[in-house]
Amino acid sequence: MPRWWAVLLLTAPLTAPVVEAQSLVERAVPSSLVFDVSHPGGQLPAPSIALASALSAVLPGAGQYALGQDRAWAYLALEAAGWFAWINRRGAGNDARAAYRDYAWEVGRVQSSARTDGDFDYYETMSKWDRSGAFDSDPGAAGLQPEVDPSTFNGSIWALATRLFPEPAVDPDPAPRAEALDYYRERAYGSSFLWNWSIAPDGSRSTFGGLIEESDARFRQATNVLGLILANHVVSSVDAFVSARSRAELALEPGRSNGAASLDLRLSISVR
Repeated sequence: MPRWWAVLLLTAPLTAPVVEAQSLVERAVPSSLVFDVSHPGGQLPAPSIALASALSAVLPGAGQYALGQDRAWAYLALEAAGWFAWINRRGAGNDARAAYRDYAWEVGRVQSSARTDGDFDYYETMSKWDRSGAFDSDPGAAGLQPEVDPSTFNGSIWALATRLFPEPAVDPDPAPRAEALDYYRERAYGSSFLWNWSIAPDGSRSTFGGLIEESDARFRQATNVLGLILANHVVSSVDAFVSARSRAELALEPGRSNGAASLDLRLSISVR
């Protein structure tokens, strides 16, 4: 990697003594200056401290590459490996999710209508309850007749609803039952989402739960990899900031401008 030397010549008329020049420079020269870089290939713009940091924040290694540092390739390799691993883990998670949804439909669910896949909470509930129970225990009767067996999921929902909205023993009021029914309708699973593991082969619910755990593990791995990718961005950006800042060398050279006292400020950046 060739050595790059950046030089910027600033001339500022001074009426103060030269001994105060250092403090003037610190106040007047922003750290975000972009310098011209001279090297055997010609003149190229060298990144400022801010630009080098921003480049590495967007693409790890980009700031280091602009500064001429070989470790740029290490950051870039980590970035590529990270995204490859993330895509792989996300794909495995999606495959496992499709597998447990298929298994639930083929083995555990009551196929009374066309298949409709549920959300994650639905399948998680399926893995914890042997039976959903009916949604309407007596479809021939007027109105909704909730499942009353508390050993089923829907039955447990109705039992909770009647505890939350009890009917008075004397002079029954229809309002509490209406509230209980509304509670049940919102939380119980309807006819398209019923299941019954008790008539499936032994261990089916356990197998189903294992498929869910496998999918969860793959998605967690993908999330962890995403965290490592973010960390690579942060570390690369901080590294570029420190490198660009540490390689800036200020050199003060006395001079004259139009016959008045002046200061030639030569700012050189050595990038290896």
